[in-house]
Amino acid sequence: MAGKWIQKAIKHPGALHKALHVPMGETIPSGKLDKASHSTNPTMAKRANLAKTLKSLHKKFGGKIDGGKPSPRLDRKPRGRG
Repeated sequence: MAGKWIQKAIKHPGALHKALHVPMGETIPSGKLDKASHSTNPTMAKRANLAKTLKSLHKKFGGKIDGGKPSPRLDRKPRGRG
Protein backbone atom coordinates (compact mmCIF):
# COMPACT_ATOMS: atom_id res chain seq x y z
CA MET A 1 0.00 0.00 0.00
CA ALA A 2 1.51 3.29 -1.08
CA GLY A 3 0.38 6.85 -1.45
CA LYS A 4 -0.97 9.19 1.19
CA TRP A 5 -1.50 6.58 3.91
CA ILE A 6 -0.95 8.87 6.87
CA GLN A 7 -4.08 10.85 6.03
CA LYS A 8 -6.18 7.80 6.92
CA ALA A 9 -4.49 7.62 10.35
CA ILE A 10 -5.66 11.11 11.32
CA LYS A 11 -9.22 10.65 12.56
CA HIS A 12 -10.19 14.27 13.21
CA PRO A 13 -8.37 16.57 10.80
CA GLY A 14 -8.39 20.17 11.95
CA ALA A 15 -9.30 19.40 15.57
CA LEU A 16 -5.98 20.66 16.92
CA HIS A 17 -6.26 23.88 14.90
CA LYS A 18 -9.76 24.42 16.26
CA ALA A 19 -8.74 23.71 19.86
CA LEU A 20 -5.75 26.08 19.66
CA HIS A 21 -7.77 28.79 17.86
CA VAL A 22 -5.49 28.82 14.81
CA PRO A 23 -7.13 29.19 11.38
CA MET A 24 -6.89 26.11 9.15
CA GLY A 25 -4.67 27.69 6.49
CA GLU A 26 -2.02 28.85 8.94
CA THR A 27 0.70 26.84 10.68
CA ILE A 28 0.47 26.31 14.42
CA PRO A 29 3.22 28.26 16.21
CA SER A 30 5.80 26.03 17.88
CA GLY A 31 5.17 27.67 21.27
CA LYS A 32 1.49 26.77 21.17
CA LEU A 33 2.36 23.27 19.99
CA ASP A 34 4.83 22.76 22.85
CA LYS A 35 2.33 24.06 25.39
CA ALA A 36 -0.42 21.79 23.99
CA SER A 37 1.85 18.74 24.13
CA HIS A 38 2.13 19.23 27.93
CA SER A 39 -1.61 19.70 28.36
CA THR A 40 -3.54 17.96 31.13
CA ASN A 41 -6.11 16.96 28.51
CA PRO A 42 -4.75 13.64 27.17
CA THR A 43 -6.46 13.98 23.79
CA MET A 44 -4.96 17.43 23.23
CA ALA A 45 -1.51 16.19 24.27
CA LYS A 46 -1.71 13.21 21.90
CA ARG A 47 -2.82 15.39 18.98
CA ALA A 48 -0.02 17.88 19.65
CA ASN A 49 2.61 15.12 19.90
CA LEU A 50 1.36 13.60 16.64
CA ALA A 51 1.59 17.03 14.99
CA LYS A 52 5.17 17.42 16.22
CA THR A 53 6.05 13.96 14.92
CA LEU A 54 4.50 14.57 11.50
CA LYS A 55 6.25 17.93 11.30
CA SER A 56 9.61 16.22 11.69
CA LEU A 57 9.05 13.68 8.91
CA HIS A 58 11.15 14.25 5.84
CA LYS A 59 9.73 14.62 2.39
CA LYS A 60 10.80 11.98 -0.07
CA PHE A 61 13.52 12.61 -2.67
CA GLY A 62 14.95 15.91 -1.50
CA GLY A 63 11.85 17.93 -0.73
CA LYS A 64 12.29 21.23 1.07
CA ILE A 65 11.64 21.19 4.82
CA ASP A 66 12.14 23.53 7.77
CA GLY A 67 12.98 26.79 6.08
CA GLY A 68 14.45 25.47 2.85
CA LYS A 69 16.91 22.84 4.08
CA PRO A 70 16.86 19.87 1.69
CA SER A 71 16.03 16.52 3.20
CA PRO A 72 18.34 13.53 2.74
CA ARG A 73 17.78 11.56 -0.44
CA LEU A 74 15.95 8.34 0.17
CA ASP A 75 16.63 6.78 -3.22
CA ARG A 76 20.26 6.00 -2.38
CA LYS A 77 21.42 2.72 -0.92
CA PRO A 78 22.50 2.90 2.73
CA ARG A 79 26.16 2.47 3.51
CA GLY A 80 27.17 -1.01 4.55
CA ARG A 81 29.25 -1.86 7.54
CA GLY A 82 32.86 -2.71 7.02
